[in-house]
Amino acid sequence: MDLTFLLGRLVQIGTVTSVEPESHRARVKFPDTGMTSGWLYVLQHPGADVRITPDGHTGTLGVWMPIIGTTVAVLYLPVENGDGLVLGVI
Repeated sequence: MDLTFLLGRLVQIGTVTSVEPESHRARVKFPDTGMTSGWLYVLQHPGADVRITPDGHTGTLGVWMPIIGTTVAVLYLPVENGDGLVLGVI
């Protein structure tokens, strides 16, 4: 595979077509190719699960997942057929 091609596809923008909250994964369709990705893990922030209310109590907000139809940024590993990660909503 051509190195220029691989580097050019490191970061892609696409639209979420389906989500799997249990496994923290999503599928994304890329408008430039019309192709839909395989299941991609959605990047999480380890501190995002905790909130402190004004009265000092803590609770969990749960795992963040993009909504179907939103535009997201995807980072792929720079190898042929490499896995990718959904970085976040744009």
